[in-house]
Amino acid sequence: MLPESFTPSLLRQLELLKIRTRRAFLGARQGIHVSKKRGFGIEFSDYRHYELGDNPRDIDWNVYARSDRLYIKRFQEEQDLSILVVLDTSASMINPDEDLKWSRALEIAIALSYIALMQQDSVTVSALGNFLSPICHGARSIHALSQQLLDLEVGAQFDFSKEILRSLSRVKYPGICIFVSDFLLPLEQLPKIFNPMRAMNLDIVALHLLGAHDIKPFRTGESAIAVDAETGQEAPIEYSQDIAQRYTQMLEKHILSIKDYLASASIGYLPARADSELSDFLLTQLPRTGLVE
Repeated sequence: MLPESFTPSLLRQLELLKIRTRRAFLGARQGIHVSKKRGFGIEFSDYRHYELGDNPRDIDWNVYARSDRLYIKRFQEEQDLSILVVLDTSASMINPDEDLKWSRALEIAIALSYIALMQQDSVTVSALGNFLSPICHGARSIHALSQQLLDLEVGAQFDFSKEILRSLSRVKYPGICIFVSDFLLPLEQLPKIFNPMRAMNLDIVALHLLGAHDIKPFRTGESAIAVDAETGQEAPIEYSQDIAQRYTQMLEKHILSIKDYLASASIGYLPARADSELSDFLLTQLPRTGLVE
């Protein structure tokens, strides 16, 4: 079962999209992505000089007539793309409830899976510390995958390094990995998360999902108890304009540090808001980033 937000109209529009990778990979099955395999009669790539032993039927005689030289047409086969969607399930992703970060993360994962499966790609979805799907093929598998994701109960603590390695165990061929998180974690965690992915030669995209309270947690004139969703530590806070400004500056610095690390590691970065309109995010904002087209 798909979420109610996936209307027939939205699904028809998602079917027009395809996931875009920055690199060519070897696939396992026929798909719509250009792979590193060379073939004939699939999609023209370039020419190379004729060599002894080549099939004369592959000579481009039109080029020979113009240049008096023998050239062979080279083609690139279209193969499926291996796609791994990894979801951060830590406590901050479900707190506070009204931010709906986890709900939006699920919608993004299901939408990307739907797009990929419709274009004959293989898909695996991992909810860290909780769920690891089998490798899915074919559009029909989206309903079972979606229901499994919607039934998850998340928020428990887990070992990032261990769970990332568990997720990567499903990767049979290099492809694309999309990591969805609010990134409300220590910066030293980033290499532990991404280095194993880089070692697998994956084209990695980090989707940074923030809720309204992540960006503006304070209300004017409010005193409150701040609770760290990850550690449970509490601290009393008395609102002031200075406190709010300092929080904004610290968040901006944290985001900048994340972006700097990702850029240095050649990892794509996509910002997202949990409170944005789903159709606008999937059909307008996401294509602008280049992840889908």
